[in-house]
Amino acid sequence: MTKREDAIRLGALDELQPTVNFASHAFTEAGTIFGPRIIPDYQLFYLVSGRAKLVVGGEVRMLRPGEFALYGPDCPHAIFILEDTVFIGIHFHVRHASPAPVHPAFSIVMTDEAELAASRRGRYLLALGGGEELELPPFQTVPGLEPTLMRIVKEYMNEQPGYGMLLRALMTELLLLVVRHRLAARPQSAERGKIEPALQAIHREPEKHWTVAELAALCGYHAIYFSSLFRKCTGENPKQYLISQRIRQAKFYLLSGEKMEAIAERLGYASVHYFSRNFKEETGLTPTEFKQQ
Repeated sequence: MTKREDAIRLGALDELQPTVNFASHAFTEAGTIFGPRIIPDYQLFYLVSGRAKLVVGGEVRMLRPGEFALYGPDCPHAIFILEDTVFIGIHFHVRHASPAPVHPAFSIVMTDEAELAASRRGRYLLALGGGEELELPPFQTVPGLEPTLMRIVKEYMNEQPGYGMLLRALMTELLLLVVRHRLAARPQSAERGKIEPALQAIHREPEKHWTVAELAALCGYHAIYFSSLFRKCTGENPKQYLISQRIRQAKFYLLSGEKMEAIAERLGYASVHYFSRNFKEETGLTPTEFKQQ
């Protein structure tokens, strides 16, 4: 058997063109086994509830609710359902010319225990620019991923006009959530560490009307120096970063079914109108349009 190379380069982050081939939200009984098999694309297997054991590229992992596994083509794997389980499974190409789904079922190849044990999983690397690469580990936990996963499943099942393009957009969003979570978990640069008290304060209380002077004081710097350092580290000034954080929270609340009035109040907006204006400036959509899409 030919083993895969250690590093599998997925290309540049800014050039992703994912295609969702299959998406499901399923209940599976204890004792079910998927594999050993080899799939023609990538799969993200997310555990909603229950317990599962995964053998992927020679690695064995007990998967807990909220965790997911990520593996690609030509990587032997098997999934053992240990108790009644609910999971979300997404099959996708990382980069494909057409957004039209191509069901992977007819290209799945069953393998054996010997190949499963002898194989090894490749390291999936994304190019971030400037020669920097980010590795996507095989097992991860990313908070807040489930709403986007469910939107992908719903869009795939409904097959409305243009659903392939919307699936591409949603899968891009999902991959970016994973990448940004991975980036946030990396050791901080010395400069970013200087503004960490301000970042934590914004994330902890996005509804508060923070002034630049207040945020600068938390870090022990003059407001002018702090603003310059903040922009250098985040790409945004403190006010815009605060708005962006509020809108990120707002998206989650909208997808969770909360009413706009409650969300506006929760995030410190004086009116729904002001909240809607900020939301559209940030996303290009009104809150209602975002929910509908």
